[in-house]
Amino acid sequence: MHPTKTGGLRIFMDGSVTRLAAATAMIGVGGAMVVPTVSLFLSDVIGATPLMIGAFVAGRAVAEISADLGVGVLSDRLGNRRLVLAVCSVFAAAGALSYFTLRDYWLLLVCSAVFFGLGGTTFPQLYAYTREFAEARDHPVTFFSSTLRSVTSLAWILGPPLAFGLIAAVGFGNMYLVAAALYLGGALICFWGLPDVSRRKAPAVVDGPGAAAVEAGAPGAVATEVRAPAPVGSPFAGLTPKVKALLVVIVLLITVNCMYAIDIALFITKDLGFDAGFTGLVLGLASALEVPAMVYIGAKADRLGHWRVIMGAALCATLFFCLLPLATTKLALLLLQIPNALWTAVAMSIPVTVLQDSMPDRPGVASSLYSSAFKTGIFLGGILTGLIAQWVGFTNVFWACAALSAAALLSMLLRRKA
Repeated sequence: MHPTKTGGLRIFMDGSVTRLAAATAMIGVGGAMVVPTVSLFLSDVIGATPLMIGAFVAGRAVAEISADLGVGVLSDRLGNRRLVLAVCSVFAAAGALSYFTLRDYWLLLVCSAVFFGLGGTTFPQLYAYTREFAEARDHPVTFFSSTLRSVTSLAWILGPPLAFGLIAAVGFGNMYLVAAALYLGGALICFWGLPDVSRRKAPAVVDGPGAAAVEAGAPGAVATEVRAPAPVGSPFAGLTPKVKALLVVIVLLITVNCMYAIDIALFITKDLGFDAGFTGLVLGLASALEVPAMVYIGAKADRLGHWRVIMGAALCATLFFCLLPLATTKLALLLLQIPNALWTAVAMSIPVTVLQDSMPDRPGVASSLYSSAFKTGIFLGGILTGLIAQWVGFTNVFWACAALSAAALLSMLLRRKA
């Protein structure tokens, strides 16, 4: 007997959903404090060049890609995803503590790759756990996943302004100490506050002439062969051309999102001459707009069509990055956060649902494939941002973002035509 299907914000009346949202929020705020401040931290405190900053981000991304795929396969076999979430969150806390204590570039690079490499798997595992939770409680999967993903966007409303405010008040080190405490709080909730929604062992598959009769419950029916589903070890096994095409689009869109995240603080403070606090306001506004967009699009995506929605996001990203280099006033930057929020709301929520739908028996692997494509985008974004900023400046990074967004849109149009 299944629980009553619920929708809308009534799902938060469930205490387990509230704790899941709290863990997502704490881990999300921690990430929203670390990610947008790293480039400024490396530039102002460590004395890194743009190329070194790009290499730093790329090195961490390579470690996270390897960890994502390994942890994704392992988590599906273990079943207890709560333990995986808690351990990964502890590693993320260790990464933030390394930023608190260390000031050598190369030592920071190694510690960031190791600790955040494993800690970065927290989010794909949260996606997988959210999927399993929705199915166990009979919630609409796309809406539920998008709603929980919007909690991360809410975290990004608070995180960047809080981070830059703490930097101004108590410095980078103490700000990263606060981020570490948030990661640890999320780990505690994951381990002790979330219910076990792991899937039960899949039933045996019946083959042979008697299979149909056995399914129908016919008396005296005998199956000629009973076999369990074959375990899949490789995360890339069984991927369809459509899934592979989607992974390419994800890589391109996340590449430009990473380039934006690395470059925006440097663009605002170095090229435009505005203060760091305004950077926090810009990032916070984008996330504030992203939340209602994500919830609305998540509720309508099944009717509109997932691929159509993703194509619209690629078009919106192209327009945004064409206009961003031309923005020289605070008002223009703030207004441009509207298209920024729209395309980001789609790119950060809908593709993972499409992948999970394509691999219903492997939610951990599906989420890890998404996260690995995500981290591949971060790797490429780090390298490209470092090279472009080093050679032609921070502003011109956004023209490259526009070209990559257009390439994502073109690849989807070609696939649709084919």
